[in-house]
Amino acid sequence: MPETITIGEVKKLIEEEGISPSEIFGRDSLIDDPIVKGYVEEARKMASSGEYAHRKRTDEKFDESREEWEKEKKKKDEEIKELKVEGAKRDATELFSSKIKERKLDDQTSKFLKSKQGDFLPEDLENLDKEVDKFMDKAIEECKETAKIFGHKVEEKKDEPKGGGEPGEPGSSEDNELIPD
Repeated sequence: MPETITIGEVKKLIEEEGISPSEIFGRDSLIDDPIVKGYVEEARKMASSGEYAHRKRTDEKFDESREEWEKEKKKKDEEIKELKVEGAKRDATELFSSKIKERKLDDQTSKFLKSKQGDFLPEDLENLDKEVDKFMDKAIEECKETAKIFGHKVEEKKDEPKGGGEPGEPGSSEDNELIPD
């Protein structure tokens, strides 16, 4: 009877000869082996979990950076807006003076407007002239109300125009004698 070779002897021979398992068995045989399958699956899980962990760390860092950038952007936008408003307030100072002269307001009303000028906060920076007019109109009304409360007489100039109007329009200082009332 032929001599039987044990598994130990086969392993020893393969190691001594330096033969790799892939030289003996085919690719499919090795892949189907449960032990090899386990190692491959474990390596695949490790690789995917490592990639997932890396992606998660990267995403968290990106989110932190984005939040920080948005905070900085918001802060800069607020600073820019504040500077624009301050510039508009500075420009409005000259507008107040010219409009007080243009409207020919009395001393009390002029002083009242100048005292209220610090409260002026423009909303529409593009239409600063209109904003100053609206603020002045409100302040003049407030001045009249305040004067009434303290018992001072308020002179109402009905024939003085608030702004530049056409001759003959209501609020114009020029009355056209040819047009009947």
